[in-house]
Amino acid sequence: MHLTYAEVDCEQTPLGRLTLRRYVAETGETGYEILLDGNFLMASHGAHSERGMAALAHARLRRPAQNLRVLVGGLGAGHTLRAALELPGVSAVTVAEIGAKVVEWNRRYFAEVNGRALDDPRVTVRVADLADVLRADRAAFDLLLLDVDNGPGWLAAPGNAGLYEPAGVRICRDALRPGGVLAVWSPQPNPIFLQALRSVFPDAEEISTADMGKPLGEPGDTVYLAVKV
Repeated sequence: MHLTYAEVDCEQTPLGRLTLRRYVAETGETGYEILLDGNFLMASHGAHSERGMAALAHARLRRPAQNLRVLVGGLGAGHTLRAALELPGVSAVTVAEIGAKVVEWNRRYFAEVNGRALDDPRVTVRVADLADVLRADRAAFDLLLLDVDNGPGWLAAPGNAGLYEPAGVRICRDALRPGGVLAVWSPQPNPIFLQALRSVFPDAEEISTADMGKPLGEPGDTVYLAVKV
């Protein structure tokens, strides 16, 4: 399908240049995409795995699904945030997003596709680096839903590499309450990251979302899940 693009807005962040662009398909369908230094990050369309990650993580909780606190790493188009808000027992969701413009774009351009998720009173947005939020909030969250890159093997910014190494995984573990779950999105399996994840969470899982995507005509992605015992 042929798409035409037009840049709408941009912002220089500590990780690089964030760009919002509008696309128009031959069918007349329109939407928006977010890029970092020209690399695709997120769009209005094709979000089955970003949404599904929240439910997969919630199903693995080993604590009562009551008064749950969730951290969403990377706001993007707001798909994961919307899914988190729809989970049973969620009382508060913190969004860590390094680009202030991304928050503005969500309210102005992505509100229709994410159900105005940022307007939910349970949501707090922190314009900050995800790693800083994780370090500041030890044993604070029941679910960590992380999608700040195009997966561990295709970083949005080189500075994010540490998040997928054993030391970074330990920071995630320490931000979880006992029985809480870490979920990390990836477009494809990544054996190196799985090894790092299992060095901290021996029972970590690698889940394909192909069955979720097939009815929608979308390719399957990968979600990594780990429980803090």
